Amino acid sequence: MFTITDGIAIEDGAIEERFVRAMGPDGRNAGRHATAVELRLDVNASSLPPDVKQRLIQSGGRHVTRDGVLVVVSRKYRSQARNRQAARDMLAALVRTAAAAPRVEQ
Repeated sequence: MFTITDGIAIEDGAIEERFVRAMGPDGRNAGRHATAVELRLDVNASSLPPDVKQRLIQSGGRHVTRDGVLVVVSRKYRSQARNRQAARDMLAALVRTAAAAPRVEQ
């Protein structure tokens, strides 16, 4: 279970994780090691609340495909573990932003 907030969590099986080849920030290991991480979450099939799903698809921008799949990629670090954590942090930040109810101006 990937916990986002106190009331929102995503099942581990709902997040598809893939490791792809990437160049590190200093140019080493270019194309030899699969250090970049790609996380995919089918927003519509996830266990997120309906209002969060809707806001996530609307606010996801380039991270959301036409099919409603949220794609987060991290290739910032040379380490697969650090890229995995960075991708999970980005995913959590996107969901947290979508979970925040919009303010009603009076």
